[in-house]
Amino acid sequence: GSEGIKILELKVLADVGLVGFPNAGKSTLLSSITAAKPKIADYAFTTLVPQLGMVEYRDGKSFCIADLPGIIEGAAEGKGLGHRFLRHIERNSILLFLIPADSKDHKEEFAILHNELEQYNPEMLQKDFVIAISKSDMLDNELKAAIEKELPKKIPHVFISSVTGQGLSELKDLLWNTLNNPDKV
Repeated sequence: GSEGIKILELKVLADVGLVGFPNAGKSTLLSSITAAKPKIADYAFTTLVPQLGMVEYRDGKSFCIADLPGIIEGAAEGKGLGHRFLRHIERNSILLFLIPADSKDHKEEFAILHNELEQYNPEMLQKDFVIAISKSDMLDNELKAAIEKELPKKIPHVFISSVTGQGLSELKDLLWNTLNNPDKV
């Protein structure tokens, strides 16, 4: 026989990975569109391990979504939970960037998240991106228009509220179409 040491690394495999800062509303979104019951609390890093949920779409179709621990600036260098969770993002077809409506700077928040993914693994930038502005029930049409101007033009986006259900059907449609027709979104 032979003797050796093997290191195995488990990575979550999901169709959609939720990417965002701590307290962006990722777990609340997961619990509102799936049967998953992740821990939800008003403090950073409530989610310490990825949570999976199946989104029931239409006509018996479904797709898998993963709630990943929040990313903070410097995660690519190991800050926060760093590499411990960034590796899970590698196995998702679509990255759903969740940015809360009450963020001080939506464009900057997206840029930080984008940069952390690029620093960790530049190949992740080849994935399909979708942006969801969470907690949008707090916004009027004027504020939504102002936020839309800040967002990257080539990345589809939707305004949602996991509490009121606003925009969730639109989000499911957008994710389904991106998963099944990536060139037509």
